[in-house]
Amino acid sequence: MLFLTTLITVGLQSLSFQTLAQTTVKPDADFVQKAAAAGLLEVDLGKLALKKADSQQVKDFAKMMVDDHEKVNDELAKLAKRKKLEIPTRSGSAKKMITDSLNSQSGKEFDMLYMNMMITSHEQTIGLFQDESMGGKDAELKRWAVGKIPALKHHLQKAKTLFKTNKN
Repeated sequence: MLFLTTLITVGLQSLSFQTLAQTTVKPDADFVQKAAAAGLLEVDLGKLALKKADSQQVKDFAKMMVDDHEKVNDELAKLAKRKKLEIPTRSGSAKKMITDSLNSQSGKEFDMLYMNMMITSHEQTIGLFQDESMGGKDAELKRWAVGKIPALKHHLQKAKTLFKTNKN
């Protein structure tokens, strides 16, 4: 379990670094790419957790992830279209590896790994959105990012609480 957790954490981090390597000259376009990729991952993992989670609390959290992130993904897609920015529309190979690794688990191990992934993912995403809110050039994207930070922090806090609850 520890090895798999480490593997998935490294996978999440490499996903971030992969996106960093593809940075365009425009920091706002980079933010849009990363935010879209993170949102797709949240939805994909949430849908998987709805099917496989053992705990009803984890399933409820997963439903919140799917609902909230699908809404935010739609908002971001519309915003990106207005700005003439491209966004990913499906999971890449790094996200598939993460999803496949999680899918190989079941029961309480699945719940623990999923919640751990949600903590890592939300910590990274909050940092991404904070960076855009402080350093982005496009005022509309900056405002949008600022507006999403409270919900992301709420998701992170719930994930940490559920991780502790399911650990016992």
